[in-house]
This record gives sequence, C-alpha cells and structure tokens, in this order.
Amino acid sequence: MYTNSSARKLFIKKAIISLLCINCFNLLFTPHFLEAAERKPDFIKTEDRLDRALTAYELGYKYYRYGEFEKSEDSLKEALYFEPNLIKAHYWLGKLYREMGRLDDALFHWEEVERLNRLIKFRREALKIENNEYPDYIQRKKTSDKIKKAKIHYDKAMTLLDEGHWDGAEIEMDEAIKAYPGNPQYLIMMARILWDKKEYQASVKFYRDLLSSREVSYQHFKEGAERMLKANMDYVLSPLVAKHRLRFENQPGFLEIANHFIVEEKYLAPVAAGKVIKRVDGQVILNIGMEEGLNLSDEFRLTMKAYRPGAVLKDPDNGKEIGREPDKAIADLLLTKVYKNTSWALIRKEFSTGLKAGDFIEFKKTR
Repeated sequence: MYTNSSARKLFIKKAIISLLCINCFNLLFTPHFLEAAERKPDFIKTEDRLDRALTAYELGYKYYRYGEFEKSEDSLKEALYFEPNLIKAHYWLGKLYREMGRLDDALFHWEEVERLNRLIKFRREALKIENNEYPDYIQRKKTSDKIKKAKIHYDKAMTLLDEGHWDGAEIEMDEAIKAYPGNPQYLIMMARILWDKKEYQASVKFYRDLLSSREVSYQHFKEGAERMLKANMDYVLSPLVAKHRLRFENQPGFLEIANHFIVEEKYLAPVAAGKVIKRVDGQVILNIGMEEGLNLSDEFRLTMKAYRPGAVLKDPDNGKEIGREPDKAIADLLLTKVYKNTSWALIRKEFSTGLKAGDFIEFKKTR
C-alpha cells in the first residue's frame, strides 16, 4: 500500500513520462526533424562522436608515423568532422601539411591550436591536452616568413622572365620552391621554364611533384601528362594516371592519355621507374641516372620504394590476364649518388622478404 507521499511521486513521474512521449512523437513527425536527421553528426551522441573522433585521430597519427600522408590526412580530417575542436588533430594536421609543403594549410591549423588553447578552460575534460608541444609564436612566424620569402622569389622570377632572363628566372623560382615546395603555381612555372629551355627531363621532375598532389587541377594534370609522354617518360606518368583515374576519367582527353598504358598482349606487365641491378652491403645500385631525369640535387633528397609486382591474375575460362595481386613493398631507399646511367641508394628500411637485384623501384614525392 502506497502512502500519500509515494503515490503522489509516482503520479508525477508517470505524468512527466507521458508528456515526454507526446513531445517526442510530435518532434519525430516535424519536417525540421526529418531534415536534420540527414545531417550525420547532429544526432550522434556526444560520447559517440568523441569516441569516433579519437579513433580516427589515433588512426591518422599511426598513418603519419608510417609515412602514409594521404591516409593520415583523411583520418585526421575525419576526426575533426566528428569533433571540430579536437586540438591534437589540428596540431598533427599542421605538422603533416608542413611536411607536405602546404604551408598555408599548416598555418591555418596551427592558428586553430592557438585559438582553442585560449578557450581550453571552457571545454570538456576530454579536450584538455597536457604535456604536448604546440606551435608557439616563433613557429608560426617562421612559417609566415617562409611564405613571404617564397613570394618574393616568385615575383623576381616572373620579372626576369618578362625581361627574357631565363637562367635568372630559374634560380629565383628554385628558391621559391625551396621555401614553399607545395605551391602548385611555383611548381608549374618551374616546369614550364625548364621545358622552354629544352631541359625536358628536369622539367618532368617538377611536373611529377605537381601531379603527385591529390588537389592538382585537370588543366595542370593534362599539361604535365602530355609533356611526360612527349619526353618518353611514360614510366613516370603511369602511376599518376592510376592515382587520378577516378577524379579525371570523365574529363576530355583523359582516356586518350590513359590509353597509352593499355596494350592488348601482356598489358599487365609492371611499369617502374627502374630496377635494382646490384646490392652492395647497405646500398644498392640502380639502372637509372641523369639520362633518365635524375639530378645531382636529388642526392640525399629523393626517396624511393623498392617493390615486387604481385602475381598475374588470369580468367580461368579463357586464360586472359585480368589483373594483378597487390605489389609487395621490399624496402625504403634514399638516393645518395647520381651518375650518367646509374645511381646509388641507401637502404633506409628493409622488410622481411629482403631486397635483391631485379626488384623494381618507384619514386616517392620529393620534400
């Protein structure tokens, strides 16, 4: 038997629950709710959103440590999608973009770190990051100074071009790229200057760096691709065509470029920048040199990957080659010496299968 007090409390609880149910029912059938429900993060619980943000951040950080910069970027941006104020995601995106040469993007995220640090006392406990290093005024100023320095060299280069001083323009543009290596305008102008000087292989190097960016415009991609083909450096272009196929396959002229890599017989033969021809202690000799586009300035700057192509997959009905298994990474290399037709590279990291003569190599992006 309920006392008067307990009966009154029970009645109040039931009334409140009934009102909540009615309100929820009305809310579920309003246009505003249906429209808002399509916005993915809005109706995810705060705890779930934070968990997803932290999970994506941890994955992005691991990708960063292993040098998978594009995958790291995707994961860190996903973390910020679920929690825009996650300071450590902004911080590592800034470091990532700085290493990729995208200084404006690095500066943006580091400024976000500074802004959020000022507001940290008003944020929930999960966002209070302790014992970590964040870019201070000096770091931000250095990055801003690099952007300004690059612009000064770029403007000088353009002035020298207008005056017909090609060599001077090349020197100034090279300085601009050293200060701001991820700027697409600087890369395209340097590639054009070298091309007009008939230094085709050197020009292709800068086109390669430009086309390696996931944000490259189709106009720049098409220009670089056509010049790589004209310079008979299709082995440089092949992986770039595969990289951007989904982005550009509907653009005019792309299929014509892609068709250069389609052969009726044995069209799945691996395409590589070169091969390992001999291993000497902790280094390897490669079958590419200055005649294939390498330069003395690449020494101790250009990184490469050694790999073995995956096995050919064939249609069991007709025996036609239809694909390959994934390539197997063998080692990470650093170019140390360049000659006319050969070069040497240091074995920086070797995987379980071991590096040997005959393994293929491909370039990584120059930083």
